[in-house]
Amino acid sequence: MLKTFVADGDLAGSITIKEYEGRYFPASIPDIPSQWKCMQSFDADDNDIIICSYPKSGFHWIWEVVTMLVNNTTSISKDLPAKYNLEAGVRNVEQLPPPRVLGSHLYYEQLPASIRLKKCKIINVIRDPRAVAVSGFHFFTKIKESKWTGSWAGYLNLFLNGKVLFNDWFQHTQLWERVRQNNPDNPIHVLFYEDAKKNPFYEFKRLARFLQLDVKDSIIRTIAEKTKFSHMRISKEAAIGHRLGNVFAGNTYPLYRKGIEDDWKSYFTLQQNAEFEQIYKERMQYNKLQLKSVVNPGNTDTGCVEETRYGSKL
Repeated sequence: MLKTFVADGDLAGSITIKEYEGRYFPASIPDIPSQWKCMQSFDADDNDIIICSYPKSGFHWIWEVVTMLVNNTTSISKDLPAKYNLEAGVRNVEQLPPPRVLGSHLYYEQLPASIRLKKCKIINVIRDPRAVAVSGFHFFTKIKESKWTGSWAGYLNLFLNGKVLFNDWFQHTQLWERVRQNNPDNPIHVLFYEDAKKNPFYEFKRLARFLQLDVKDSIIRTIAEKTKFSHMRISKEAAIGHRLGNVFAGNTYPLYRKGIEDDWKSYFTLQQNAEFEQIYKERMQYNKLQLKSVVNPGNTDTGCVEETRYGSKL
């Protein structure tokens, strides 16, 4: 069912989505009920690896890294990672030999039952929600059928109210934390995007250890170098021109925009950041997982945009 969400008050912003089973999907996805049914019947292999994250948290990047680790290679795949996202349709991947590196933006309980029953290894990628919001603003508002009209402040308002694609970041993060707490025997590895950016060799080595892969340090170092944003963008030119580009404004698939961890500071005003941090602390106060970049930034200078453009709440 199509829904249109409008930002609060005088903030400019409206976006159209498709709702199914309580989740918000891009309006461009056809026949979601049929695809959902097909996904739920997916027969996972014990050795499949699932990268689970809220959208715009680094799935494409980590998919490349894990694929290289699994294949013990320093060559970047020519495939489009989106092809391996379960919500995009399992027919693309169910005939491929395991181990398959798959992805999903769904909650744990919404994954195919076979993944949960076989306790497939899961990599839960988490990124600073401010960076997620900015990246989502540049990606999801370009989907033609989202019929987006509005400003950054309007999108941020919708993001904080969970009225964007794939719902609420806070709820998504909290539900995944609950899964990890309630299922301590399930192999779930948490990877923080910002940590991987700062020390990719260390984080990728931890990934290899979690996946029980014997990969030489020299290969991991090369993988860390080859998967830097500048190299990835060049290697994925063919993917950027993929047919999925027709779904977006300008007929270009808007991948690999910047790939840096603090680009959000160019969009958030000081007021927006202060309000965001307060909302984060209120909604995440009972969570074990806390993002250091939000709860303890280290100084009072956030580096955000200086001017405050909106007097009302985000």
